[in-house]
Amino acid sequence: MIRNILIFTATMQKGGAERVISLLLKEYMKDNNLNIHFIQMEDGSDYELPKDIKQIILSNSNKSGIRKLIELPLVAWQLSKYIKENNIDIVMSFLYRPNYINILARLFSTKHRAVINIRSTTSRYLNEGLLGKVNLFLINNLFNKADLIASTSKGVDKDLKSLVNITTDTKVIHNPVDIEYINYKKEICEDIKFNFKEDIKYIISVGRLIPLKRNKDLINAFNQLQKNDNNIELIFLGEGILKNDLINYCEELKINNKVYFLGNVKNPFYYLNKSDIFVMNSEIEGFPNVLVEAMACGLPVISSDCKSGPSEILKDEKYGYLYPVGDVKKLIEKIKIVLYNDINLENINKQNLDRIEDFKIDKIMKVFGEVV
Repeated sequence: MIRNILIFTATMQKGGAERVISLLLKEYMKDNNLNIHFIQMEDGSDYELPKDIKQIILSNSNKSGIRKLIELPLVAWQLSKYIKENNIDIVMSFLYRPNYINILARLFSTKHRAVINIRSTTSRYLNEGLLGKVNLFLINNLFNKADLIASTSKGVDKDLKSLVNITTDTKVIHNPVDIEYINYKKEICEDIKFNFKEDIKYIISVGRLIPLKRNKDLINAFNQLQKNDNNIELIFLGEGILKNDLINYCEELKINNKVYFLGNVKNPFYYLNKSDIFVMNSEIEGFPNVLVEAMACGLPVISSDCKSGPSEILKDEKYGYLYPVGDVKKLIEKIKIVLYNDINLENINKQNLDRIEDFKIDKIMKVFGEVV
């Protein structure tokens, strides 16, 4: 019997959840027993989607956070109409707003199975003012009406349950990584022809340039290190509201000739593969895909020990290095270990590959297959 599955998300612009959705769509489309539908709430796509997928976009406009919340019932009604007209059996939603709408659609007499995916810690809403309070209210009143809550890590699952009395079924499903795709892409430059010099060691960071990512911590650490080492440089991949501020800060420190902001690139794996150390400085994460992707490229990895994800992936420094969030001094110590200690890079690469076997796409897809 063929089942109609709807994947529902906010957008497909750069992000961890969006990358996971692109992988899921490709895998689900291979299953002849599944008829896949795909709806985005807003326009925008930075990921390659299967050619045969029908992509429905509900809105082409950017709206404020308050307006997006006010319009939840209207969008839920639109979704319910689509569910009924297309005999949708399961709606799998990603991120908080689509999750609310998935559940609210049932108020309009739909009988679909509602599977909601949460990708970040719920406790972040405790510090987000009125919008945070509204989100916590919706989470408290809607999430137990879902058929299944899938969390991207044990930390995300634990965090949710620390704030909400969850009575519905839950499951931890880690993000998948397409190792074959990464191995193919990491040798191909599809973007900026950056000149990697043989006598330079490159530290690389990949992600949005926003306050939560604490990019300035890495700049400060690099600034101290480069005073005694003229053979290191720093690369940032990604865009964000802090980009100009960070560029200006590097100019103030007079290190702008050693720090490169390459923006969003289609193929980050090429730059990861050419670099020497990957560093992530986040204040909060769910399950950081890029950490696993850096490991897949054979890099030694250093991450902040933020609330969810990194310590789970690295198994408390068995597969990489952790430092306390915001502790630049400790970050410098960890970078020095990788730069100046006689570490076995071949052994690190082997350990990385052993660890990321747990996140291979076929293994994770089996878990997602149990959900649908």
